[in-house]
Amino acid sequence: MTIRPNVPMMKGATAALLLSSVASGALAQDAIRVISHRQPALEYYTQQMVEALPEGRVNVELMPIDKELELASITMSSESDAIDVLYLTDSSFKRFAANGWLEPIDDLWEKYSDEYDLDDFPQSVIDAVSYDGSIYAMPILTNTELFFYRKDLLDEAGIEPPETMDDYMAAASEMDSARRAGTIMSLKPVDAALNEAHWYMNAIGDGWFDEDWKPIFNNEAGVAAITRLKEMSEYAPRGFTAHANDESTINLQQGLATMGLQWFTRAAAMDNPEQSRVVDQIDWVAPPGGGARVANDGFAISAFSSGDREEMFKMMAEAASKESMQEGAKYAMPPRLSVLENAELAEQFRWYPAARAALESGKAFPAMPDFNDVGEIVTRHILRAVTGEAEVKEALDQAAAETEELLAGRGYYD
Repeated sequence: MTIRPNVPMMKGATAALLLSSVASGALAQDAIRVISHRQPALEYYTQQMVEALPEGRVNVELMPIDKELELASITMSSESDAIDVLYLTDSSFKRFAANGWLEPIDDLWEKYSDEYDLDDFPQSVIDAVSYDGSIYAMPILTNTELFFYRKDLLDEAGIEPPETMDDYMAAASEMDSARRAGTIMSLKPVDAALNEAHWYMNAIGDGWFDEDWKPIFNNEAGVAAITRLKEMSEYAPRGFTAHANDESTINLQQGLATMGLQWFTRAAAMDNPEQSRVVDQIDWVAPPGGGARVANDGFAISAFSSGDREEMFKMMAEAASKESMQEGAKYAMPPRLSVLENAELAEQFRWYPAARAALESGKAFPAMPDFNDVGEIVTRHILRAVTGEAEVKEALDQAAAETEELLAGRGYYD
């Protein structure tokens, strides 16, 4: 696998120069350029793409999700062919598809359905990677957030795994100490903070919007949700406003935090003796109160790629094959029915029972192409509230006003 260093995100002429330089290098090698978020499951699946084609045909670049999305947005808004294939979350996928930045793959899906057993994907998953009636991405993983906790420490303290948000707060308070934080908390803008807030908005609040896309996150229940988030931050590690998945994973692995919300894809890392000091000490349940994020993510082909779309589709399909996903199940929940229904998974990977429970109680982000842009607004004001820069009600009211202005300008209201 060819993995380049993380690309620093810059604006304007600097970004254009950077993209021109990187694109020239990729084209000179006549290789398919794949960009993706860096996490264990995606390291595995991008490696499957590398192995699907002859050596040197695929270049993979892995980076934090916010940097990947910014790089992709800059590239595609300029209609550059510097990216061929990219990983997208469920929310970012809708925005990219709505902007016309992705290549529809319905014809290839039909052509290769038998060869790659594509009917093995449930319709709900196909719907999740479709927009306006067309399929745009190859499903690669179903991801859900779990509640990670130190079973050894809670057992020693006589504390049951929390089932409600009140239980969670009581346990975090009890376990918080100068040596070890009571809970992890991932509030780095935008993706990590939005994930954390999504859980509180569903477990305590009434969600994000009403049926007409009017914000309701600033109502009484929403204020209570973010007030609780602010209260919980007292038991979080220092620097939590700059923490995303990597930082929170490390805090759990190194025994620096006792519990908290984290993605299914990070579960295997807890038992990796080369990285973790807490092997066999972490356990999992569905997030207290329910409502944590569930996502169906995948890889899509850029509408501006000059590569062979059929070759790229087959590369993605090989990575998403039944055999590949059977092995990849240790890193992420596979969206194929034949793999999900394998009873051996729960025996082999001890976090699967909690994941199935989390899927039942979880909730996806609102199904709007502009939710990432809404997230930039909302997380900025939530952080103002959590850090004490503004009162919670004031911050959420301001976020709601800016959100409504944004959506009005994009035609959401009559």
